[in-house]
Amino acid sequence: MKDSKGWIDKRAPKHLSSSVLSGALYIHNGKDTQEKLERSEQVLNKIGTELASYAMALLVLPQMMDMMRDSQEYKDFADKLQSQTVH
Repeated sequence: MKDSKGWIDKRAPKHLSSSVLSGALYIHNGKDTQEKLERSEQVLNKIGTELASYAMALLVLPQMMDMMRDSQEYKDFADKLQSQTVH
């Protein structure tokens, strides 16, 4: 595929556009916290606040999922779901 960026951007929702994904990867690959902060500002200046917020959301998603799995509400829900499942 010659122009995958254009192909993706035509089909993907805004929060999964190539600029958002590239921005998230660029920030993630910073060597330390200071470099990641600098890269975050660069991404913000390049793609704007809305798309940069989507990139940041992608970066915090794994931590949020871990926090959710550790919550008592999720454990209660998982136990209830397991007890209702027919084996």
